[in-house]
Amino acid sequence: MKKYFLYIAIVVVLAFVQRFLVSRLLILHTAPDILAILIAFIAVTVGQRTGTNYGFGAGLIAGILTGNLGLSALVGTVQGFAAGFFHVPEESHATSVKKKRNFYAASVTALVAGYLLQSILSDPLALPLYVRLPETVIIGTLMSMALAVLVYHFVLKKLLKD
Repeated sequence: MKKYFLYIAIVVVLAFVQRFLVSRLLILHTAPDILAILIAFIAVTVGQRTGTNYGFGAGLIAGILTGNLGLSALVGTVQGFAAGFFHVPEESHATSVKKKRNFYAASVTALVAGYLLQSILSDPLALPLYVRLPETVIIGTLMSMALAVLVYHFVLKKLLKD
């Protein structure tokens, strides 16, 4: 039970970090998404249903901070659901290599789903869709995955041990 309250506190802190710090790291108008990395980690370790719920909560908090409430909640929910397909149950005796592989796969899936939804549903008058999709999906996923690799090696490796 303590673990869930810790996840909630981390979601709130990372939502503020995402909004006020990470959103400033723009490459071609695309910023990395650290909340999607956390949602993927929660979905891989706890399960799809819980990952979906945390994704909705993280999206709701991010939406309140950015003023884009509905889209952010939808994106977080889809990210948690998609990442939950890579869930590794604790009783499965999976190796740390399999857990790492599933974390990376869940992160990529959550990021692609999130950036895809955001680029299709947000600001249709900004750029044509054929420009927005590759720009946000490819660049955003690559930047966020570079961040996910760093986070895994410095923080999450100890939590996903055998």
